[in-house]
Amino acid sequence: MNRRRNFVLLLVVAAFGCGLHWWPDRGSVYQGHRTADWVEQALKEPSRSEAFEAVLKIGAPAVPFIAKALHDRSHRFHFLSADQVMHFSYLHPRIGRWVDVENCAGKHGQAAWLLRCMGTNAQAAIPDLIDCLKYCSSIHVVTVLDLVETLGEVSGNNPAAIPYLTERARHDDSLSLRSAAMAYYINGQTNLLIETCERLSRKDPSWLLDGQELSWFKDDQELNQHLVPLLEKLYLDPMLGPRDRLSVMDALEARTNDTAAVLFCVRFRQD
Repeated sequence: MNRRRNFVLLLVVAAFGCGLHWWPDRGSVYQGHRTADWVEQALKEPSRSEAFEAVLKIGAPAVPFIAKALHDRSHRFHFLSADQVMHFSYLHPRIGRWVDVENCAGKHGQAAWLLRCMGTNAQAAIPDLIDCLKYCSSIHVVTVLDLVETLGEVSGNNPAAIPYLTERARHDDSLSLRSAAMAYYINGQTNLLIETCERLSRKDPSWLLDGQELSWFKDDQELNQHLVPLLEKLYLDPMLGPRDRLSVMDALEARTNDTAAVLFCVRFRQD
């Protein structure tokens, strides 16, 4: 009898232990609600809502729950990402109308904004942001620029994102400059940013001139030692279109403390 009772008791303890192991962690309680519940609500509501503010006050312990919002089935199975599913639906409309397209752009945008507001308290989410950028950048459209900027802002001096940003900056597209700028924001090393600016100026000047990145560092004298001669050379390129030439002049004039002589020479040649 005692043996049977001990066996039953052992089963109960084992079942309880398994339940604790498999039961999802919802975080600590804050103002009567679990952290996971606050995060879930904050991701559905506008910024500065009660839930949004609660998550900011909870801080770093809320980050793992926010990071979960950056993961969906397209990260685990890329063939289920929205761009792949939409392409399949276009090719097979009869089947495609029954296929659920899970577009994560809105969800990721809100999660990224929440992490951005948390600043360096959100450093634990760096791998999740990188994972998001790697696996579903093609469906984020504009949001991808915000995600790269978020990655830079939550990193602080943490170099964990530098390898990804370096690799991404060496592509030839409009995201290259943003990636190089965020790497510079993190580690303060000019090489990657200058290399990226020089390459983009040769490949497609609009990638260099149309973004905000050059204006972010307009007062950075160390960078201007390299950027001003680059912009002057670009301005004098006979193949440059009128619109891009005007953008170059704007970029030079924004650096008035470092470009007085260059502007004089450029205007003298114009006259």
